[in-house]
Amino acid sequence: MLNMGNVFVAESTEREHKVHRETSDVRMDQQESSVRHRHATNPSLDISTAERDEKTTNGAVKEQGGKVAPDAVKRRQSSSDGSAGWMAMLTKPVDPLTLAVFRFLFGAAMVVHIVRAVLTQDVIEANFQDFFPETNFHYYFAMNVWKPPVDVTWLIFWACAVSAGLLSIGFLYRLASLSFLFLFTYINLMEKARYNNHYYLYVLVSFLFLITDCHTSFSLDHLIARWRGKKNERTVPAWHLYIFRFQIFVCYFYGSIAKMNYDWVIRGEPCKTWFYRVEPIRQLAEMVVPVEYVPSVIGYFFSTGGLAFDFLIGFMLLSQTFRPMGFLLTFGFHLTNHFVFKIGTFPWVMMATNIIFIEPETASKIPILKSFAYSAYPKSNDEKKTKISKLCRPLLVLLFCYVTAQCLVPFRHWLYPGDVNWTMEGHQFSWRMMLNAEDVVLRTLIRPQDGAEVVHTGYQLNARQMKRMITDPEMILQYAQYLGREHMQTTGSPASVRLDMWRSLNNRPFQRWVDPSVDLTTTDYWAFHYAWLEPQLPDSALDFSEMDRIRAEARDHGKMASFFMDKPGGVFKTTLQAGGPCSNVTLLAVSGDVTVQVRKVHTPVPVGTEFALPATGGFHRVRTGGDGPAAVWAYLHDCSPGHFHDAMMMTSMDSWEL
Repeated sequence: MLNMGNVFVAESTEREHKVHRETSDVRMDQQESSVRHRHATNPSLDISTAERDEKTTNGAVKEQGGKVAPDAVKRRQSSSDGSAGWMAMLTKPVDPLTLAVFRFLFGAAMVVHIVRAVLTQDVIEANFQDFFPETNFHYYFAMNVWKPPVDVTWLIFWACAVSAGLLSIGFLYRLASLSFLFLFTYINLMEKARYNNHYYLYVLVSFLFLITDCHTSFSLDHLIARWRGKKNERTVPAWHLYIFRFQIFVCYFYGSIAKMNYDWVIRGEPCKTWFYRVEPIRQLAEMVVPVEYVPSVIGYFFSTGGLAFDFLIGFMLLSQTFRPMGFLLTFGFHLTNHFVFKIGTFPWVMMATNIIFIEPETASKIPILKSFAYSAYPKSNDEKKTKISKLCRPLLVLLFCYVTAQCLVPFRHWLYPGDVNWTMEGHQFSWRMMLNAEDVVLRTLIRPQDGAEVVHTGYQLNARQMKRMITDPEMILQYAQYLGREHMQTTGSPASVRLDMWRSLNNRPFQRWVDPSVDLTTTDYWAFHYAWLEPQLPDSALDFSEMDRIRAEARDHGKMASFFMDKPGGVFKTTLQAGGPCSNVTLLAVSGDVTVQVRKVHTPVPVGTEFALPATGGFHRVRTGGDGPAAVWAYLHDCSPGHFHDAMMMTSMDSWEL
């Protein structure tokens, strides 16, 4: 029986093989007939080519050499698999707990920020009164922002604080996100002098809250929905988390790129100037290194550390291996900034961003957060069954545009000639944070038509506006053109407005920043580049160690040194008013050819010698010459910088705060 069964099976198998061979032969005959028919209808077609087009097996074609290449179907499948791969990564469901905690912390920080600004910093009185300070300083892309009455401004601030509070607790989340984004942006558009990289980051973060679902956990909206018996999503797509991580990474990384400049890396400035003034840091450094090396050691320590921190911290936070160390570094870095620079809520917000770099499954195991977490992750056996969702096309376009803008906008300063740290063109919206220690002295000259030139002293600005205006070319131009319009309205005749403006950048001498021969009332405000800015003089004309020696020697004699420099052929006309606190002022020639003119007497001042300026006051001129790129001189005065600038009839932040 067994043998008969085997025979039966063998016969059945033979019949199946025979049928299969016959079927294959029929198919081959059909293919050959098809090839010959195509060749007959198109004699130019090569038979081998036609056969190669017809002979397909399992979606593959056989080429010369016997190798099998994927066909168009397989290529489409491969492309589809790749697209599905990154789409799966972006839409993978994750627990929203870390986003919810960050939402709570950010909203709470914004409440503190706004209430503190209104109640303890007199922001509204200082920036939003009905006189000139406020909306005469606008962004070029928002020139016609409506200025509400002061009473309405109060309401806007309080409404913004309420929106931040609702965002924090996750109540009416979408409305709260939209209202906070609109109101906070509007407050900052009303006054360009209020620009701050931190506020720019707050606007971007609030926009990200608007387009993501950070309220599906740890929020009143979620609790109310559960109480009503509604079914809520317990996860969010992973891109909600990734877009926040991307934004914080950009803030850090582009901050490090901005620090890769000559002053920060080679000179250790402005960290040398800033941190040397902090007494505890200076005393600690003096215990470790000789006193003469303390400024340099402090400068290079903080500049190198700051650059390394900004460059590496984003990668450390993204790495599970180095993330704990990254958390410690962020706390140390931002706490130092808080106590040294007093920069409001920004350090606390940046420390709060650490939470979004914790993996959601790890955050759900933290005891204080465990009760708010969901066990919503698919098990390993079920991952293959998880359906891959897709992002709609408008959302994909929005995310692409957002990411592209954040990557490219910080580099727009490359479109302008000159160093951005000097021209300040393209400086804003580029994460160029805490890069420059700068001072400016300014004399505004107004010449009415058919009249004598006068020095304008009636600056209708508050301290914040003055500080921003003297370092922002766009605001300088707005202010000069405002003075021209005001003169026309008051007198009925036009007047030219010129600026004698000198700027000191990162402990360099004051050098001319604005061309004093240009009437700024006739300058095209919408010009792409401000051609009336003077180019920066080269550092080859400077000996920084010699300048430090002169400063130290002046301190030993109870004086201060204010350095100036100008190109050959330059003329600096200024005055020293008699009867003020600056009674003993001398001019020291540091390098180049320096000549002092008092009345009609020209006196050359050899390098290293001092020239006593008349105690009776009056105008004098400093003329520079020589073959070098610039000449340098110093005023040695026995009064503060503010009193010295005031005696020269020039305005600076030091003189403004007297």
